[in-house]
Amino acid sequence: MTYSSSRKGSKKSYFRQLPNLDYPSLANDRTSAYDYNKVKNIFKRAVLREDVFDSYTQFEKYLVEGDDRPDSVASKVYGDPSLDWVVLTTNNIINIRDEWPMSQQDLNNYLENKYTSQELSYVHHYETLKILDSFGSLIQPEGIEVQEGHSITFLDNGVSKTESKTKSFTYLEYELDLNEEKREIDILQPEYVEVFLRDIGNIMEYKPSNQFVTGKLKKTENPRIISP
Repeated sequence: MTYSSSRKGSKKSYFRQLPNLDYPSLANDRTSAYDYNKVKNIFKRAVLREDVFDSYTQFEKYLVEGDDRPDSVASKVYGDPSLDWVVLTTNNIINIRDEWPMSQQDLNNYLENKYTSQELSYVHHYETLKILDSFGSLIQPEGIEVQEGHSITFLDNGVSKTESKTKSFTYLEYELDLNEEKREIDILQPEYVEVFLRDIGNIMEYKPSNQFVTGKLKKTENPRIISP
C-alpha cells in the first residue's frame, strides 16, 4: 500500500501501527558492530478475514465518487484522512493502482497506453440478455458471458423455440465497467473504528521468540556478531 508521508505523524496513521525492528546499522560512521537502528517493520501486515464481512452491522456499502482517493474517503467518513489505511484494509486492497478506481485522467492515460483507438472499438465479449417464456418464467438470465452467436432452445407452452439475445461489449465499455465496479466498497462504520484500531494493535504485537524485545520491538540477526 502507498500512504502519504505527510500523515505518518498521526497517532492513527498506518505507520504508527507498525511495530519496530532493531536492525544492524549500515551507517559508515557506526562506532561498533553492536550499533542498531530502529526501523519500521513494513513487512508486518494485517488482513481482514473474509468471515468478518458476514457481520453486516459493522459495514455499509459506499460508492467512491469522481476522483476520490482513500484519504478523501476517510476524511468524509471518519473526519480523519490518516485513516485511509482503514478504508484499504477493510477492503483487503493491497495495490491501489490496480484495485482502486482510477481517476478520469488516469483512466484516459491507461487506455491510451494499452489500446489504439481502433482496438477500443473491437468487441471484447458478449453477455446474455434476459429471456422470458410466455408465462413470464425466466429462461435466460442477463449478464452471463457467452460466445458470439450464442442461442438457447426451450419449450414455451409446448412449442420449441430458439432465441439468441446477447449484447456485445467493446474493449472501451469493458474497461469503463471494470473501473466502475471498483467504486463500490465496504466501509467500516465510524463507531467501530476504535475497536478495529485496538484489534489491529494486538495483531501487530510481536509474540515471544529469540528475537523478542517488547511487543513492539524485536532485534534482527546481526551477521557481524558471531554467536559463541
